[in-house]
Order: sequence, then structure tokens, then C-alpha cells
Amino acid sequence: MPTPLPAALAAAFTVAEARDHDVSSKRLRGRDLIAPTRGLRCSSGPADSVHEHARRFSLVLPTDCAFSHITAARLHGLPTPHPWRAVEEPLDVMRERSLNRVTRTGCRPHRGLETRGVVVLDGLRVTGALDTWCDLGAQWTAPHLLAAADLLVRRRVVSMAALHDAASARAGRPGADTLRAVARLARSGSASPWESIARHWFHTWGLPEPELNVAVLDEHGQWLATSDFLWRRHRVVGEYDGDTHRSDRRSWLAGRERRTAIEDAGYTYVDMTAMSFTDAHRREALRVRLARKLSP
Repeated sequence: MPTPLPAALAAAFTVAEARDHDVSSKRLRGRDLIAPTRGLRCSSGPADSVHEHARRFSLVLPTDCAFSHITAARLHGLPTPHPWRAVEEPLDVMRERSLNRVTRTGCRPHRGLETRGVVVLDGLRVTGALDTWCDLGAQWTAPHLLAAADLLVRRRVVSMAALHDAASARAGRPGADTLRAVARLARSGSASPWESIARHWFHTWGLPEPELNVAVLDEHGQWLATSDFLWRRHRVVGEYDGDTHRSDRRSWLAGRERRTAIEDAGYTYVDMTAMSFTDAHRREALRVRLARKLSP
């Protein structure tokens, strides 16, 4: 049975703190403790969120650094290309160029913090949301950058002008062209990451730009639905069906009723799912269908 740790030590603590409380080196090697990185011990098992994982590492990181890139994106709550990969995913950590890189197991080092804004989120130093988006310009594809940009604009974290200015300021750096193109496409009306990804493909295909999350009315001006995408002149409604439509029966039934009402009013209803964009054959089929429906 391991010797109980001093009550003054939290679930995550530094080796230095433990020694201040006279915890022996042998006890710090106990099987009930994990060592995510040097100088750190945890008594409650691996972190179950990126926030907790970053909070633990912050105990042993230099106080002048900040979390950046995809770690910062996750801490800001931005949509990311893939879910958090638990503690196996390195934490992106940035310092100023005049300082040594952070060389530590579990961290991916970056430099250049002197040119980024830093905010404090739940006690953690994190690069600002706009700088984080720009830093990911060379790592993420345009659809995922657009999903993040739309969210920033929708939440009024940044203005459209600030988005354009930040992208332009990255001229000459990797990903700058993609950032500028995405900034031009950003809209506050997209209500979900997949709606943003869909809009990226609509633009790539040269389709007319749809209205976003607006009311669809019948011939008498009565509300029928709020559609994800509306091509008003062509009387085409596009709807993205996420997992809620599949897993929640009430949502599924409401969707069926909504579609019937829209079609009865003379609109063409085009539904789409994640596979409409991730699967090449289905993506092409959707492109052909929309191009036909939206032809002049």
C-alpha cells in the first residue's frame, strides 16, 4: 500500500513541490503516480480533456510561454479537423525568438510569441484567437480554416475587417494565400462547421452563393422553415443533416415534416451529410445535382 501523499499536494504536482513536503524520490516513482513529463507527477490518472492536460503541463512550463496552434484552437473552442487525440497529442507551446525552445516530452515547440497576442483562458496563457487562426494557415486545409473563421466572426470574437487584415499581414509566409482566400469567404451566418465546409465546396464548384440560415416562406409569406442554405432565385433549399438528425427521433421526424412543407411550396430540397463532402463520389454527385438545379 503506497504511503499517502501530503494533503497539500494537488492531483497534479511538481517534483519540486513534492520534495518541499519531504516526499522521497522512491515515493515519487510509485506505481500509483504517472509522470506525463519530467518534473511532473499526477495521482489521478491521465487527463480527460485538453484543458486539464494543458493545465497540468503549465505547472512545469516556463511562465513566459503560451499554448499555440491546434492546442490553442482547442482551448479557444474552435472547430478542429479531428477530435483531441488524448494525451498522445503533443501540446503546442510557443516562446519568443530570443528564448530557447521548449524541449520537453509531450510538447511541440514554436517560436515567435513576441509577434502574437496572448490571452488568459481559465488560467492558461494562450495565443489570441486570431493569431491562432493565422498560425494554422499552413497546417489546415481551406475548408477547416473557413469553419474556424466563420465561428470567430459569428461569435464576434473578430470582425470581418480584422480577419482580412490579419490574413494580409501574413503575406510571404506559408499559408498566406489560403488565409486571404478564406477570409474573403468568411460569413457570420454559418451555424456549424459542416455548413462552413459545405460553403467552401459550393464556392470551389463556382455555384451562386446561398443565403445562410434564413426563413423559407410559402406563396402567402408564411414561414415554412429556416434553411441552412437558400438559393432564393432558383427556389432551391439545401439542408445539412448532422448526427442529431440520425440519433434523435424527434429531430428526424421534424426534418421529414419540414422537407414535405418546403417541397409542397414548390422548392427543390437538397439534403447533404458529412459523406456528401468527404466521399469523392458522393461529392461529385452533389456537385452535379446542385449545378443542374442552379443553372441560369
